[in-house]
Amino acid sequence: MSSAVALIPDAAKPGALSVRHWGTAEWHAGRAEWDALVARSATDALFLSWDWLTNWWRTYGDLVGGKPDVLAFHRGARLVGLAPLYHRRLRRNGVVLTQSVQPIGIAWRDPEPLISEYLDVIAEAKDLAAVREACVAHLTEQPDWNELVIPFTGTGAQWREAYERHSAVSGRYVRELDRSVTHQADLSQGFDAYLKDLRQSTRRSVWNLRRRLGSDADVRLEAVAAEHIDGAFDDLNRLHLRRWEKPAFIGKRWEFHTRLAGRLTGSGELKLSRLRVGGKVVSVLYDVRKGPRQYNIKMAFDPTFSTQVSLGLIHLGYAMERAAQDGAASYDFLAGPGRTSDFKRLLSQKRHELSCVQILRGSMLPSLYRWRDRMRRTDSVPPE
Repeated sequence: MSSAVALIPDAAKPGALSVRHWGTAEWHAGRAEWDALVARSATDALFLSWDWLTNWWRTYGDLVGGKPDVLAFHRGARLVGLAPLYHRRLRRNGVVLTQSVQPIGIAWRDPEPLISEYLDVIAEAKDLAAVREACVAHLTEQPDWNELVIPFTGTGAQWREAYERHSAVSGRYVRELDRSVTHQADLSQGFDAYLKDLRQSTRRSVWNLRRRLGSDADVRLEAVAAEHIDGAFDDLNRLHLRRWEKPAFIGKRWEFHTRLAGRLTGSGELKLSRLRVGGKVVSVLYDVRKGPRQYNIKMAFDPTFSTQVSLGLIHLGYAMERAAQDGAASYDFLAGPGRTSDFKRLLSQKRHELSCVQILRGSMLPSLYRWRDRMRRTDSVPPE
């Protein structure tokens, strides 16, 4: 069952938003409405999609021990926004009892559940600020939490400012931390134009050195069909183990990605490819396409293949070329560093800064975190 809650104090004004809590049944039955909102929204099309978040909760909900709380925002009868949240109880640093509200798609400071990026509310550009503000206003009225965390978001300042407008000055502390950067290649003018914009050394690694892999008969880039997903992920794990000394996906991560990949094959959004040289799989690239953007989720290659070429860069070049031919306007490398080089920056023309906003309230948590941050700042000051 769902319950309707009018936002105070402006719910009666024309054009004001009301909020309703979607129950699990309504959430699971609401895929068409959810995806239609994502399709016209200004927020992320992959990490806020129904498939991604529903699969994440199915995989990790029991592990985090939380309760979903999907907030649906309406203007009259029209759905204009969603805030996919959940509540969980935990002890920060093993000591401090915390009633935490977080976006579905991440368990902040928990290393096991996989990370989602670009987290925010879901809304069209013209409604985005209003929906975020309404979400904060509604949560501020709820007494059953003392921590609100929005990690890996590009709108940290907006969340912080909205909360400060709706909360009392006393008994609160807002932190913005865990800063990271995502990089995107601009494919909007085609692959040839993209190559011309690269530095000569990078262009050589991505494009010119393809010939060193062998003849056209020896080199084959294959798209992975639905029936070969498990085999391709086995190859991904095998190559990832060689390079990183650990597999890419095991346990619940394997469960999450194989299930997601299976769902995305039907829509043509799975872009999983293997690079074969002389019939041998030497590189695997796992991408997802959503609208005009292609996301690089994971990749792995044989580090022993050659010291004269970077298989990873060559495979990325093939993937971006094919994506551009299929009409992709951008290729997103997401956050995270390379092992030996900042290749994401070298391959990109655009970047987005992400951060985590941690909002603390109540009689204990704000004071504890404020004290801890003060001690850290003091410890970082060099002696005179």
